[in-house]
Amino acid sequence: MRLRVVLPAMLALLAFLAYLVPTSGLMAVMRLTGPIETHVATIGTYASIGLGVIIVLFVLTWGLLYLKLIRPLEELTREAQMLANTPQDRDIQLRAGHLLDRLPVAVGALQKRLSSARAETSDAVAAATRRADEQRTRLEAILLDLTEGVIVANFEHRILLYNEAAQRILELRDALGLGRPLFELLTEEPIQHVLEQLMRGIDPSAQSDAAESEEGKAERHAKEQGSGQRTRHFVCATVDLGTLLDARMSLVRDAAGRASGYVLTFADVGPQLDNLARRDAILREVMIDWRRPLANLTAAAEMMATGAELSENERRSFEEIVFKEVENLNARFREASKSYDVLAAGPWPMSDILSLDMFRAIKKHLADAGIEVTLVGVPVWLHADSHSLMRALEHLIRHVAAGGTRAFDIEAEPGERYAYIEIAWDGEPVSSAELDRWLAEPLVGTVANRTAAQIVERHGSELWSSRKDGGGKAFLRLPLKPTTRPQAAKPATRLAPRPEYYDFDLFATTDAAMNDKPLKRIDFVVFDTETTGLKPSEGDEMISVGAVRVVNGRILTGETFERLINPGRPIPPNSIRFHGITDEMVKDKPPARIVLPQFKSFVSDACLVAYNAAFDMKFLELKREEAGVGFDNPVLDALLLTIYLHKDAPDHSLSAMANRLGIEIMGRHTALGDAMMTAALWVRLLDLLEDSGVKTFGQAIQISTRMMQERRLASKF
Repeated sequence: MRLRVVLPAMLALLAFLAYLVPTSGLMAVMRLTGPIETHVATIGTYASIGLGVIIVLFVLTWGLLYLKLIRPLEELTREAQMLANTPQDRDIQLRAGHLLDRLPVAVGALQKRLSSARAETSDAVAAATRRADEQRTRLEAILLDLTEGVIVANFEHRILLYNEAAQRILELRDALGLGRPLFELLTEEPIQHVLEQLMRGIDPSAQSDAAESEEGKAERHAKEQGSGQRTRHFVCATVDLGTLLDARMSLVRDAAGRASGYVLTFADVGPQLDNLARRDAILREVMIDWRRPLANLTAAAEMMATGAELSENERRSFEEIVFKEVENLNARFREASKSYDVLAAGPWPMSDILSLDMFRAIKKHLADAGIEVTLVGVPVWLHADSHSLMRALEHLIRHVAAGGTRAFDIEAEPGERYAYIEIAWDGEPVSSAELDRWLAEPLVGTVANRTAAQIVERHGSELWSSRKDGGGKAFLRLPLKPTTRPQAAKPATRLAPRPEYYDFDLFATTDAAMNDKPLKRIDFVVFDTETTGLKPSEGDEMISVGAVRVVNGRILTGETFERLINPGRPIPPNSIRFHGITDEMVKDKPPARIVLPQFKSFVSDACLVAYNAAFDMKFLELKREEAGVGFDNPVLDALLLTIYLHKDAPDHSLSAMANRLGIEIMGRHTALGDAMMTAALWVRLLDLLEDSGVKTFGQAIQISTRMMQERRLASKF
């Protein structure tokens, strides 16, 4: 309550008590001297006088308190508020005669200290702002001068900074912007792979312990320097596959040494290759085109040296030849020197590249010539001069296509000592003589128009053609040296696997003809989901779905489906640790009711395959009504068939079985990455099932049902 209300109330209470006590005492005395009725007039007189005195004293006391205390306090409050909101260099001004003693002086001192602190803070902020502006200006100047593109991104792969060179090189201005997803510009796999390599070189304690000692930081820094993990060189492509980029990545760290993002610097391969091509053309001219004038000079000099019998006219002719050829060589030398001086020197290095990126570029280039290239198999990392190798492969495919073949498969297979690029087609293999003739042709667009043979030799390899076992397909095979990238590290902690689900209804089919269909003749869509948790019936939702098509026992790498889904609920931290998908990544994505009809369109009537299929199918089934689409396709569970073929294996998880069957583990715990790995496993299973006598869909269903019953029974004991 306000002071001007409280004080009058207290004074009124005291006045009432001051009136009541004397009056009560007077009445008690009069009772002792006689009947009370005889003293009524006297009591009334004294009560009136007492009341009047009390009222006068109340008014005087209240007036004095108001003038000397309450009003000065209100004035002090207004002065303090005004000086706090509008700082002024003056003392607090109050009327004289107040009873506040030194309170106004103390409040004034506090106000002056507040003003001084504000001024100091303002000066410090202004100085820091000036320094930040100077640093930003310098950084902008540096970035503007760089010919390489620069992009800084956080660990959610959103762009925090970029320079004009990045805009110029990428030529995707609509997709390039602050806060935009990086993977709308560049292919994801190479960047994720290199980032994983860099993060592997960081001491995990540095990521969680901000109190790391200086000695510890220095030791970790030395280790990282020694292991070469501070910067990684690699090749990636733009998402439209129009540009190959020579890129480098390094981590952004805070003062405690924790990584908070990464920096990409990159350059277009094209200009470097053009420079190298012009330089090699100069060398080619020196080595080849100068032979004729040098030979003429040599012959003329020999004739003149031994030409005593030459007539004067003949000698003059030889002298004219010498002068003409010398002048010609001098002119050529001047032009060659001038051209060479403007070229940037340095060889084009070999780099790690994902086979999928290179094969997609080949597919795009050959489509213009009406040649269909199907990408099959699981992507493999290659170590190569990607541009020249791509041109050589296109060159070979065009020659084969000239014989009438218009459809090709291309894939890369990992081996123990080499990675093998294989181009397959229906028809006859290429003879050795014809292959040698193709390899000897110069390739326009490569460095110095090198021949395909030179490119193959540069990779330390040899190309051969043969026929595939047991079929009418021929192939060209090129072995390449293995990539220099380190093998994927095992996770530091083992994450909980998905629980096994069993659903007998998965294997119900009303199509009797389907049961007799050979497994290798069935079109499969191998898929996987990432979710908020492991309990679909208790509210967990899908946050991603990925799939790849498998036809005739081939993984069609170019036919994939991948979508992020907004689950409509927060993603638990434990799930984020498993798959890396955050709330920020899915907040602008469509819900399942939008994505699932798209997925159904991709699947069509193919047979669905998943690892622990009942888990993924349960999520699809729960969204049937909301999405207005049902997945009534035939379903096979790769987990159950793996258990049948490898009963004695100690671990039937997807990673363990992939490792057991020699499948390279990449992109784990992403929907498309797991789908790709399951597809590679599925292709191996098809061969193993056929060898064990399981050749038809119906037989696979019987085996799956039996395995399901056995697993369910075993879980009870």
